[in-house]
Amino acid sequence: MKNKFAGLLLFICFLVSVDVVAGAKEEFDKHFRLMPQPQKIDLSVGRGMLYNSLKAVYLNGGAVKPVLSGELKQLPYSASAGPGVLVLSLSTSNNNQHSPEGYTLSIKNNQVMITASAQAGLFYGCQTLLQLIDDAHAQQIEIPACNITDFPEIAYRAVHLDLKHHLDATGYYYDVIDRLAHIKVNAIIVEFEDKLRYRKSPEVGAAHAISIQEFAAISRYAKERNIEISPLIQGLGHASFILKHEKLKTLRDTIASDWSFDPMNPQTYELQFSLYEDAIAATPYGKYLHIGGDEVGHLGMSELSKKSGLTPMQLQMQWLKKVCEFATSHNRIPIFWDDMLFKLADLYRTTYDPKISAEEVNKTWQANAHRLDENLGLFPKECVYMRWNYDTPDILGNNKAIDWYKSHNLKAMAATAAQTMWPILPREKSNFQPIKDFCRITAEKKMDGILCTAWDDCSPHFETYWRGLYNFGFFSWNYTDAKVDDVHSRFRHRFYAPALANASFEFQDSLEKALEFWETALITKGHRNNYPNKIELIELPEQNTSRTWSEKYKAKINQAKNEIVRYQEVKNRLAKATQMARQNEYSLQLMNQINELQIYPARLLVLLEKYDNASGSDKAAAKNEIGKFADNFKAIRNNYEQVFSKTRIIENPEGYILDQNQHHHLANGTNNSDWMYVYELAMNSRINDWSK
Repeated sequence: MKNKFAGLLLFICFLVSVDVVAGAKEEFDKHFRLMPQPQKIDLSVGRGMLYNSLKAVYLNGGAVKPVLSGELKQLPYSASAGPGVLVLSLSTSNNNQHSPEGYTLSIKNNQVMITASAQAGLFYGCQTLLQLIDDAHAQQIEIPACNITDFPEIAYRAVHLDLKHHLDATGYYYDVIDRLAHIKVNAIIVEFEDKLRYRKSPEVGAAHAISIQEFAAISRYAKERNIEISPLIQGLGHASFILKHEKLKTLRDTIASDWSFDPMNPQTYELQFSLYEDAIAATPYGKYLHIGGDEVGHLGMSELSKKSGLTPMQLQMQWLKKVCEFATSHNRIPIFWDDMLFKLADLYRTTYDPKISAEEVNKTWQANAHRLDENLGLFPKECVYMRWNYDTPDILGNNKAIDWYKSHNLKAMAATAAQTMWPILPREKSNFQPIKDFCRITAEKKMDGILCTAWDDCSPHFETYWRGLYNFGFFSWNYTDAKVDDVHSRFRHRFYAPALANASFEFQDSLEKALEFWETALITKGHRNNYPNKIELIELPEQNTSRTWSEKYKAKINQAKNEIVRYQEVKNRLAKATQMARQNEYSLQLMNQINELQIYPARLLVLLEKYDNASGSDKAAAKNEIGKFADNFKAIRNNYEQVFSKTRIIENPEGYILDQNQHHHLANGTNNSDWMYVYELAMNSRINDWSK
């Protein structure tokens, strides 16, 4: 009986201790929302540390002091460990899943020890420590005693920097690198297009392009923060930035299009290799050379290609073989967008279309996979095949494509997206679900890394991409089945301030919704994702009718009124967020101007309804009000561009040649910034004539 009682007492004590630990862990997670989440956090008994306790850093076991920032930036060296000292230690016994980026972090009694097997681990341990210190400082609380064990599940975690249609002020790239390093992104793939000042083919680089020396300095800065920059130079297709020039027209696959190179012309390779050499010089610490190769369209239209007798698959793979040989001869691993392989094998639709049934997907692969197998000898083994899917990566066909690579011992990397084709602001909750799904697939299938693309086709400001990039940083380091509201709460906490973690500060989802109406409010057909060949505006009310126009556009008008309410809610939330933010205030300024810009069509529709319902002198007054409102759009535009251009160059230089815009990219519509407001400007021009 006594033994039973003792056992019961021990069990009760165990339950109490479990409950206490669970409560402490919940309290920790409430105050310290780390991004990304470490693999394991163990809270321990004893005193932790105040945010300002550390006074020095001690290096042990051959450790080198990494680049530090924030509260750690000015720490002097110490000759020994002790209270108030950050100890950084290299140890081969700290393997952390054999990752050079793994680390352990221990905090107790005003002392911190970070141990890793390599410098990268020490750097990332310091990033986690900085987040803890920032949170403790912001909330005036103590960091509890704890032990953190951490390592990445995916070794290569890259973000895409697409300079297709814009350049930023050079200093902005340094800021981007700092912020990416803080969320443990370890690579950038920069798509230069014509924004690099090429030495060997100077006609390709734009007049305002960044120099090779300057970008090499940016690459060095990134390397010091454990970010490796590699270049992307497009070819065989997507070559308009090159082939738009009169001097280079002879290299086109067909003279009528600046889109793709002639794969049988030897001068194609002379030019492409010269661009590669300059891009490699600009990224001296990178290990990859992304050679593009996607969306080529119709291959083999040149006379040389026709005479060769080669099939489209053979032409594509011959080009790939030659550029891969160049890459390896220059100590770079080639990366290739892989869609053409599946297009030429009649499998591509299965890799992106979720509407195809599993039965049809299996049937299509059974019928056509032999086309890949039969050409396997043409696939360069040294190449990394980048399997891109930005919307539905978890569909059967995409998984089959990945499995095909793995079963044939080919290297495959994933590509997701923080921004696809959306103007002004990314949508779908910053593409949350596709990013989450592809990070899980990458980890589960042990792919060779993952790239988060950030496309410039509609050229939103890079500041609008950060929530999607934080989604990527969160899931690519340590995949968990976290829900969108939790991850975005963590984003607001980390990116702006702990005080903004509460759901009442969620403004970006509301802005995304608002832009759905802004997209089409002034038009009857089309959307803003592409630059329009033809603009089909809504009608304006007639002078001698009443309510006819209002009835015709009743749905638009009602939605416009709802959007005005939403606009005010977003405005209020942004005002409160701006008051409470501790960092990244510029991002909030930009979001505020996006809100002011997007509401213009809704307000215009309400004014037009007012005119349509008025009579007599009221009608004349309403018409005059509409004219003044349209005239004020210049001020709205100016306010938006004043903020937008703080870090970004918003106009092309004099003499800049726009390409043929085969994909109708919105940002390739004009050399000035008119493309941002293409429907507003068209409507205001009509109103100007109508109001006279």
